[in-house]
Amino acid sequence: MVPTREIYWNISGGSLIYVFAAIAGGLWAWQMWRRIRLWRLGGPQARADRWGARTKRLLVELFAQRRLLRDPLPGAAHLLVFYGFLAEFLATSQIAVQEWTGIQFLRGSYYLAYSLISDVFGLLAIVGLVYLLWRRAIVRPARLHSVLDDWIALGLLLLVFVQGFVVEGLRIAATELVQQPDLARWSPGGWLFAQVFSAMDEPALRSGHRFVWWFHAVTAFTFLGYFVYGKLAHVLYGAANVLLSDLGPSRLVHADVEALADTDPGALERLGTSRIDGFSWKGLLDLDACMNCGRCEEVCPAHQSGVPLSPRKLIRDLHDHLSAVGPALAASRAHGDPHPPPGLAPLYGVGGAEGPQPAVLEVELWGCRTCGACQQECPVFVEHVPKIVDMRRSLVMTEARMSDEVKQLLKSIDERTHPWVGASGDREQWFADLDLKVLGKGDRAEWLFWVGCTGAMIERNVKVTRAVAKVLRAGGVDFAVLGSEESCTGDPARRVGGEVTFQMCAKANLETLDRYGVKKIVTACPHCFNTLKNEYPDFGARFEVIHHSQLIAQLVREGRLPLARKLDSLTYHDPCYLGRHNGIYEAPRDVLHAVSEDGAFTELPRNRSRALCCGSGGGYAFMDDKPEKRINHMRVEEVKASGAQTAAVSCPFCMQMFEEALSAVDPAGQVRALDIAEIVVEALEGAA
Repeated sequence: MVPTREIYWNISGGSLIYVFAAIAGGLWAWQMWRRIRLWRLGGPQARADRWGARTKRLLVELFAQRRLLRDPLPGAAHLLVFYGFLAEFLATSQIAVQEWTGIQFLRGSYYLAYSLISDVFGLLAIVGLVYLLWRRAIVRPARLHSVLDDWIALGLLLLVFVQGFVVEGLRIAATELVQQPDLARWSPGGWLFAQVFSAMDEPALRSGHRFVWWFHAVTAFTFLGYFVYGKLAHVLYGAANVLLSDLGPSRLVHADVEALADTDPGALERLGTSRIDGFSWKGLLDLDACMNCGRCEEVCPAHQSGVPLSPRKLIRDLHDHLSAVGPALAASRAHGDPHPPPGLAPLYGVGGAEGPQPAVLEVELWGCRTCGACQQECPVFVEHVPKIVDMRRSLVMTEARMSDEVKQLLKSIDERTHPWVGASGDREQWFADLDLKVLGKGDRAEWLFWVGCTGAMIERNVKVTRAVAKVLRAGGVDFAVLGSEESCTGDPARRVGGEVTFQMCAKANLETLDRYGVKKIVTACPHCFNTLKNEYPDFGARFEVIHHSQLIAQLVREGRLPLARKLDSLTYHDPCYLGRHNGIYEAPRDVLHAVSEDGAFTELPRNRSRALCCGSGGGYAFMDDKPEKRINHMRVEEVKASGAQTAAVSCPFCMQMFEEALSAVDPAGQVRALDIAEIVVEALEGAA
């Protein structure tokens, strides 16, 4: 007998399920239209390019679930559920195709494989669901903020899978368990359940089968109708979000190049977001894509330090705010009224006053270090940081609500071209005795060494800058500096919301660089590197930018640095703006491995894309929010626990934070912080 089975065995009127399917489809269409209507409130954003790369990213994240598997056990459980659901969906779809076409292809060897694969994946999905329920109910990690919707989603999924096996088990007990035992074993899940029902007589099996089959059909289509309303909607919205995610470097802001046009009176308003419809359509899609999984919250250094910021909560609050005020905004637009209806809750505010409460508290916005850990960890590529910076822009530029530290930072950049309030040095003191090439003196060179404000004016980092110059000279690099003509790139201004100040810095610097025909830039500051490389091109920049660790690694590979000794007991701290935001992890390590004894280099537990921020990003090299636990202190504690005696860094802000933390956490001086250029100088000189 050819292996197969009757599709609607024991069922009459089975085609009624297509009525259920139509109802579920109608619910899908209605909810999807409601959400798309809200996304359309957002402004434009270009995400319709490079479809090959976009499709590749979607397929990798969807089928390999790379980011979810960064947390192995829950990631593996989620993978089992995903593939189990996919397998059952494909299996059910094949039944529908066979019925519609009348072509009997579910027979013979194909049927056996079909039955085995669908059952195995269904059983694995149940294993995954049980683990996820156990994790939420018993383990209850801090990052999981379970709500009723979570239990409904997991419970419905588990019920659908179990019901399917019960239906199959009743059928197999009545038709195959005794009559065709070899065929029954090709359906291992159904075979297991059939053992439970084996003592029942055929009338009882048929009666039970009919009842559970219809109950299962109603449950399954209820589940499908609910799919786009609850937590499981992230399957659709998340996939769309991954497909439309930013393919460029990790952007912290979205540029508005035209915003400084003197003839545009609405420029400042567009540079900040004070209403939910001020975000882009993609920014609003982000809110629906969020899984509420808490991975972003778990890795957020600000949250770990005790400040009132959770990137998870921020996105969820914005989602709820969109759902609450979005329909009224959409209705106003439909009637041609650009102004929001009165009485709507504000997007942000201090909270506590009478009336509608803001979606986001201002203190939450000011907690962010812009380190990008949340965005790196998010399985559906939600972009948290641009939203925070957009709201900071509105606070700073349209409402002038900011701390005195932010005011002084912006004022110093505007008036003195650097952010260091009270710094008395100038940009040429550090090389007064070095006889370097200076472009303003008519010198020309292959490379411009962009020093940065901190590297030129803060004493500890001046030592680093001099070490970089020494290494470049030792490697025979032809370089020059701008000296007094260099000014702040505007990075700290942009992070705190001072977009106008940033754009003035960008214009001034680009005019200078154009005047000297600069084509290649090397810098020891990852913040300058990120701004020059990733953000200045929005304003017309066309030059190559590399970090000093990359150039030094190249010099080492080419044998152009005469290293005289090996160092021991080293570790390395990944700067956020070099690592997470630009993917540069190996160049600094290549340098450190070249100058260290075998086995002398130790990785910190949190490294590369999961490295802990030093706490200085987002303007916090110039601000303080007095957290419960200082982020830089936590990081230095990790360095001490590693046993390394030298903490290598490659960022001037990280250096500052490490120096302060070492004085507090390591007063005995067991650990020192050195830039990789300083370490290479020690290796060059053979110094003790």
